[in-house]
Amino acid sequence: KEKIFTAAVAETILPNWVGTPWSFYGTSEKPGEGSIACGYFVTTVLRDAGLKIARAKLAQCASEEMITSLMNPTSIRRFSNIPLENFISSISATGYGIYVVGLDNHTGFIYHDGRDIWFIHSTYVGTRNVMKEKAAESWVLRQSRYKVLGKLSSDTRVLDNWIHNTSL
Repeated sequence: KEKIFTAAVAETILPNWVGTPWSFYGTSEKPGEGSIACGYFVTTVLRDAGLKIARAKLAQCASEEMITSLMNPTSIRRFSNIPLENFISSISATGYGIYVVGLDNHTGFIYHDGRDIWFIHSTYVGTRNVMKEKAAESWVLRQSRYKVLGKLSSDTRVLDNWIHNTSL
């Protein structure tokens, strides 16, 4: 289940969004069209992966609230004032899969492909679009003092709802 879900999100859906413009008020539902804010990016991808969620409601709440409403507490970890390298090491130890990360004022996906760790997000800095970058090189990840990380791809609640097509 974990590999199928991860592949559906990270290898099928997410690549289509790369390059889509970011906007604080962006609510696009189609890759490459219009613009999309970070919260709407995360919830739209999850919806398109087959999760029955309240897309707009979750997109507009704080990222930690989004994560805690989707996943079991055992799938969620919090990090305060730690170096980015320690955060990356923790993901590396947890392993392959797709994660949602909530930052001080941003959200996106972490994808551990078994070798590299990627941060995929609709960014308000630099390119100002959806981008995939190595997590260890991300200025946005580095500058955030608080991080909430939920491993979607191994969360039993997420996977059961995904398989049975029931609402989260």
